[in-house]
Order: sequence, then structure tokens, then C-alpha cells
Amino acid sequence: MENDSVLAVRTWIENRTAELPAGFASDVRAWLLVLLDGDSRAKPRSHACVYVYFGGVRPLLKNWATTRGHLREITVTDVTAALSPLRGWQRRNAIAALRSLFRFAKKRGLIFANPTTRLRMEDIPRSLLPMTDAEVLAVQRIAVTPAQRLIVALAAVRAARATAIRRLTLDDLDLPNRRITIAGHGQRLGELPHQTLVAWLDQRRATWPKTPNRHVLINAKTALGTRPVSPEYLKRHLLHQGVYLERIRGDRVLHEALTVGADPLHLALVFNLSHTTASSYAAIAQNLLDDTAAVEELPLNQWRPRRRTS
Repeated sequence: MENDSVLAVRTWIENRTAELPAGFASDVRAWLLVLLDGDSRAKPRSHACVYVYFGGVRPLLKNWATTRGHLREITVTDVTAALSPLRGWQRRNAIAALRSLFRFAKKRGLIFANPTTRLRMEDIPRSLLPMTDAEVLAVQRIAVTPAQRLIVALAAVRAARATAIRRLTLDDLDLPNRRITIAGHGQRLGELPHQTLVAWLDQRRATWPKTPNRHVLINAKTALGTRPVSPEYLKRHLLHQGVYLERIRGDRVLHEALTVGADPLHLALVFNLSHTTASSYAAIAQNLLDDTAAVEELPLNQWRPRRRTS
């Protein structure tokens, strides 16, 4: 019997593909279901992958539908034109999704030639680009348990590294005064991490009331001792589901740089970063701020809104 999460994804696939133009809907639905379930040639992909891939191709398909009636009519020129305005992770996600879709269509005999055969994805530092709408949505859909929500909150709000999250102990928490010490760096505890901490600690206390382990995150194995959870614990809860903590952490640092100012010293002090890393984030933020300023200076008849990814 399928669990609720799989049934929810199936319902989502049916609803979203039903919104596509008739000539594309059935093929895209079949593709997404193979991503979800796998087949004789491929293993099932994470739910996050399904959401992100569809978010990458949906606006392109809707645009193509104005002049094309089926996937087999899409040419290399069409793909190149559709990708040309995209940058960074938005472009990379779109390329990965299109390659997957058209490979599937070619194997099933739905198209005569694959227009994405020569597409190549540039190597982009994942943590140095803003998260797309599709990525944010995927994280929200996946991080549902108290432990998952706590891990994501510490990465998203405090920019905590995976190792620091695993090694966090009860002695590092000062809940009455809303303070937390992460990797030896004392910080104010915001509302979201405070709420997720309280929810997780309640579950932790109810599940393992007599554990001697002082680490905040524990499981059935580590509750019997004093060691922190393993890196595999975080992978099993999030990475294997398609959630990248370094991606979330990087987005938080970049958001700070865009909001407060592209000052590497400020970033280094707030997030305990090296000067090199802080300077990289500051440079990316400054480039984004410069791009925004350039767009705002364009005449209205030359401005085009940035496409959303979902």
C-alpha cells in the first residue's frame, strides 16, 4: 500500500499536468511518474527531484505550446532560445529537467530526435546562488518531521553547517534567554529555530526520556550512548530526499549580504566564515545588486520581469 506522501505526489502530478496544453500533458505525466516510481532502466527519484524538474520545464512547455503541438516538434533552436534568458541554477535546473524529459521521450518513441543531446551544464557553486522558488517549495514539502524541521531551520536561519548541527548539545542551548551556541559561536535564537527546537525536544523527551546522550539530535542507536548522530543520519533525513543543507545555508548567507550589504567582514563575523568564503558571498551579492540596479534604470518598454521557476 502506498504511503500518504507518495499518494500526495501522484495527486500533485495529475493536477499540474492537467494544466498543460493537451499535446504535452500525457507525455509529461508519464515522464514524471517514471521519475517517481522508476522503471527497468532507472531507479525512482526523490520527490524533490519531481517538483524541481517539473518547475524547470513547465514555463518552457507553456511557451512552446503557442507555436508547437507536441514534444516531437521541439527543435534544438527552440531549446536554445528558451534557455538563453536563464542564468545560474535556474538554467542548470532547466537543462537537467529537459535532458531527462527528452531522453525519456526518445526511449519511449515519442520523438524522432532528442534536441537536448548536446546540452551541457556549466559547473556552478551551489551555495553561491539564490535558491529558486521550486527549490524552496521542495524543502517545504520534504521537511515535515520535528527533526527535519529543526535541521533545516538551523541551516536556513543560523547558517549552521551539517557537522555543527550534529554536534550541537543541550548545553549549547539557553532557551529562556533565546540564545544558542553553534560551533563555539554564540548567537540569538530566532523564532523559527526556537519553535522547531521546542517541538523536537518535546519529541526527544517523550521518545527517549532516560537517554544519557547530551546531543540535541539523537536516534534509537545514539540514545543508548553519548555519541552524536552520524553524517548518514542527516543524509537519510534530508539529502537522500533531495534537500541540500549547504544549499540552504548558502542561501541564508547570501540573503544577509543582499539585505544588510555586501560586506565580507560583516558576513565573516555573523556566520563565522573564513575571509575567502565571506568575500565570495559578498562578490556574488554585489553582482546581483548591480544587476538589479541596472534593470531598474531601463526604460519601462525594455524591462521584462524575471520568470519564476514554479
